[in-house]
Amino acid sequence: MKRKKKISSLLLLIIFGLLTNCIDPYAFKAAEPDGIINIEGFITTVPKAHRVRVSRADKFGPEFVGLNRGVALAKVLIKDDLGRVEILEEEGSGIYRTSVDFRAEIGRTYNLEVELREGQRYISLPETVVPVPALDSVTFQSVRKPSLERLNDEIGVQVLAHFQDPGDEQNFYFWNLLMSDFQVIGEPELNHNGPNHPTCPRCPNPLECCRICYGQEVPKPTRVITTDDIDFNGNYKRREIAYIEDDGLRFKGIYRLDMQHLSVSPSAHRYLKLVGQQLSVSGTVFDPPPANIRGNFLSLQDTQEEVLGHFIAADEIPIRLYIDGEDLEFVLRPQTLIPTDCRASFRGKTTTAPIDWNP
Repeated sequence: MKRKKKISSLLLLIIFGLLTNCIDPYAFKAAEPDGIINIEGFITTVPKAHRVRVSRADKFGPEFVGLNRGVALAKVLIKDDLGRVEILEEEGSGIYRTSVDFRAEIGRTYNLEVELREGQRYISLPETVVPVPALDSVTFQSVRKPSLERLNDEIGVQVLAHFQDPGDEQNFYFWNLLMSDFQVIGEPELNHNGPNHPTCPRCPNPLECCRICYGQEVPKPTRVITTDDIDFNGNYKRREIAYIEDDGLRFKGIYRLDMQHLSVSPSAHRYLKLVGQQLSVSGTVFDPPPANIRGNFLSLQDTQEEVLGHFIAADEIPIRLYIDGEDLEFVLRPQTLIPTDCRASFRGKTTTAPIDWNP
């Protein structure tokens, strides 16, 4: 009986071995999805080097998180309705720039054309530059908002524009935040030795330098502020155009806000509004549904190809505003201390103020 069981077990092992040996491995490699061309172009009526970015955005999914790689060696042209052509120079990482004195002109129509080194050509729909209504003034004030922390409100600075909207035309506004400079205030007199100091660990060791440094950032939180004048056409308007959250460091000193007051086309307004809605998603039931944000670029070879991005041509009024923490009604308390040389802070890059710093 025991011998029969041994023979049966041996036969089962032999059969299993034969079955497994008959399975040939099949090498399979999933094809990565093709990247989608993304073109972001922006020109205004202020003379400067305007930049266009050409990249290839890989598709995003549960098993594949793509990158947004810059596309090199492309030919990038800006053309107007008079036949003038501006050839952009490549900076690197898919960034292309105009000459330093290039500017758009009010009333002119522009489009952007991109030709990749493989031969694919893309062109934007035409964008006409319309004048932006002038600003009477720009002011700021401290504001307090409810936050997710039940016992602590969010503190920030609200920036307001005061202007007259023309009544005989439809206007589309866009306020674009730029890289801004601010003072980083340290407390070097509160410096202490480190815990591994050979003679006096954690002892007070006041420093003579440095208390004031300067850093740069695009103001937070990131928001896209654009509107049309359908609700205030022809009226005088006082409107929020920026909001900067106080994190305990930003308004210890002087914050210099740089931004643009722009007029955009109806298609650019719709595009920016959709982008703003998607950026505002916070994970609640009130969030807008995911949207397929279509820009104004077309492929000349394949009209069905999906192309991301938008080319914008706009009239610009630059805005520069110095916000001194001492002029604010209230700031976030307690403020964040930097108990050492301010250059040791990740925000304090240098003690030298920008050349055009003039509060």
